Amino acid sequence: MTKTFCVSNYLRKLFLKFCLLLLGASPSLAAWADDTTAMQSPRIGVVLGGGGARGFAHLGVLQELERLKIPISCIAGTSAGALIGGAYASGMSLDELSAKLKVADWDGMLSGKPARADVPYDRKRDDYKNYFDLTFGMRDGQFRLPRSAINSQEIDLYIRSLVQDRTVDSFDNLPIPFRAVATDLVSGDAVVFDRGSLAVAMRSSMAVPGIFDLVENNGQLLVDGMLARNVPVQDVATCADRIIVVDVGTPMLKANEINSLLDVISQTTNIAVNRNVKEQMALLRSSDIVIRPELGDVSASDFGANQSIIARGKASVKPFESRLRALSVPDADYARWHARLKQVPVPEVDKVVVAAEGGTRYGNTKGLDKILNDENGQPQTVGQVQSKLGDLFATGDYDQLSYRLDNHDGRNVMTLMPLERSIGPNYFRFGLTLQASQPGDASFGLLGSHELTWLNSAGATWRNNVELGESTLFKSELYQPLWAGSPLFVAGSYQYYSQVLPLFQPGHQHVADLEYITSRFAGDVGLALGRYGEARLGVYRSHDWTRTKVGSGLVPFAGDVISVDNSAYDEAGVRASLVVDQFDNPRWPRSGYYFNGEVDASYYSDQSQSRTVLSTADYVKTFGDVTFRLTGKYRGNLAGPRFQSQPQMLGGFLNLSGYQQNELIGDRVALARLMGYWRVSTLPSAVGSGVYAGMSLEAGKVWNELWTQQDTGWLPGGTLFLGADTLLGPFFLGAGYAQGGKFTGYLYLGVDY
Repeated sequence: MTKTFCVSNYLRKLFLKFCLLLLGASPSLAAWADDTTAMQSPRIGVVLGGGGARGFAHLGVLQELERLKIPISCIAGTSAGALIGGAYASGMSLDELSAKLKVADWDGMLSGKPARADVPYDRKRDDYKNYFDLTFGMRDGQFRLPRSAINSQEIDLYIRSLVQDRTVDSFDNLPIPFRAVATDLVSGDAVVFDRGSLAVAMRSSMAVPGIFDLVENNGQLLVDGMLARNVPVQDVATCADRIIVVDVGTPMLKANEINSLLDVISQTTNIAVNRNVKEQMALLRSSDIVIRPELGDVSASDFGANQSIIARGKASVKPFESRLRALSVPDADYARWHARLKQVPVPEVDKVVVAAEGGTRYGNTKGLDKILNDENGQPQTVGQVQSKLGDLFATGDYDQLSYRLDNHDGRNVMTLMPLERSIGPNYFRFGLTLQASQPGDASFGLLGSHELTWLNSAGATWRNNVELGESTLFKSELYQPLWAGSPLFVAGSYQYYSQVLPLFQPGHQHVADLEYITSRFAGDVGLALGRYGEARLGVYRSHDWTRTKVGSGLVPFAGDVISVDNSAYDEAGVRASLVVDQFDNPRWPRSGYYFNGEVDASYYSDQSQSRTVLSTADYVKTFGDVTFRLTGKYRGNLAGPRFQSQPQMLGGFLNLSGYQQNELIGDRVALARLMGYWRVSTLPSAVGSGVYAGMSLEAGKVWNELWTQQDTGWLPGGTLFLGADTLLGPFFLGAGYAQGGKFTGYLYLGVDY
């Protein structure tokens, strides 16, 4: 009987292979049929559909199939289904995959940005200006927008780590044969990946148009497979006798749920996707099983809720358990099948080369191979090279740093394919500030910046900043490293700055507004401290003057009353500055530290001098859901009274909130503040990210206060606030009080707190 079974089994294989070839099936399909697991009866094919974060439910379903001992002959996936299916097909255990999803930094990856603490300071120096989180560009005389809302570099590296950078001649040779479906953006046709880089196949299938960047592969522009085949039933039809479909797509909106432009856009996408889903579902037989996990309140963007979504996927299997048990196999047979689910170790990289085609026009790619290769010529792990790629990406010069791994004459060679930012080299940003108090005044500012990079091969940059409103600023700086990648630089700048100084008499009576104006040229030599900050030493010359905008220009000064209306001074001096910036987020930091210090020695046209210190120090630490931020500020002239040219101010939101903006003026000021805040709810992604509640304890002091000519002593105060991280920037509603001040309400938009 054994001999008869063997002969019968052999003839069955031969006959099936002959039929497939006769029907014109590809050798790969024949290989699927020839696979040992394909000869079980029935063969099980699994289809995992797209649905964003809802697709984490696939993992829960697969865990239940393992519990029921159902071997899988092949998997086809789209979008999120390609992510989960591809990782499982590569041999990764489901428990390990669940653990990796749990600890992943989804907020970081979905921000499309590297960790801020890793970004060179030169690329984050303007983060404390309230620019919108969108950069425009000018290239070849055309105004350009980014190709996607979220840069996919970090996501690409994450997928590569999941599948061990696996590249195979055929996906049939994976532990579980696999197919991933993407969409050709030009033709609209489905593109089925059956070979090559598994990570590229998965990323292409997940490239949601407009959200994640498209993938360029073999001359095709590829986006999310949901547009062509969101539930790819036909791609397992030749390898399976029974098909298990897991559909996690977003259901169609009801009429009463369509209330905005975003709802209309979402429903339009749903219509297109549901049409191709129906076409694929029509291919199923009555013996096939369709599982739709209960995910009604789960958004496609809820990546952080992956563990609860996985649990919902597991629960969705229970109604089908009796039918699924009919597909189970004996323990020994399942153990033999499951034993093949092992990932192949990633080969070491012997050499890194930069592709000749490069993909760059403005940036300098010379020397990248030296940076990426081991300085002693030793092999490196892929992880080590990826870490160096992360540092390169953080420079902000590239949209993507992709690569491929090949074996040449027994050596593993990584070929880097850098793609510079499509909107460069001219970058534009815009922003808005707003502050209002009750009782008090309101002011706003319109912000703009321009940056022109790679003026020469050493990486020179021209920066321009403009602010229009109650305060006026124009600053232009040319920043020149001594050579490409040099930490040493020189810089020359011009700045025009006009600031309104409100004058309040004791009793909080607003009596006048002065305008303080400076026009300054400066030259610096500096040392870039990489991701940490920079140090500068420079000289400057400026012309400063004051004039009255509202009220009288007569103010008390040094025991007398003087006029500051149209008073002017010429100033020259030297300065030294140091900035260290390791905040994880400039808007709502949860960890890190920050220091900005400057010392100036100034000489005036009236033969007087001043020695000015300007310093701010911050430290942030989070305990559970609550973040604490400790801040200290000290600013002032150490060489005696100098109100006319170096006034220092205190007062305003979170800077002794019981006083109006800049109400306290003197030669020197200091502030100590402890803030605590916690995230109380989320916001729709179209509006922002979260809502925060918080409070602060503050203490401030003014030396040689303008009206009294006395030191104030330490003035205690505090603030209660609600804040939101919006697309326009941090927005606050708050109320504060300080000793000697009065109860004050605030509305504030901006990051200068």
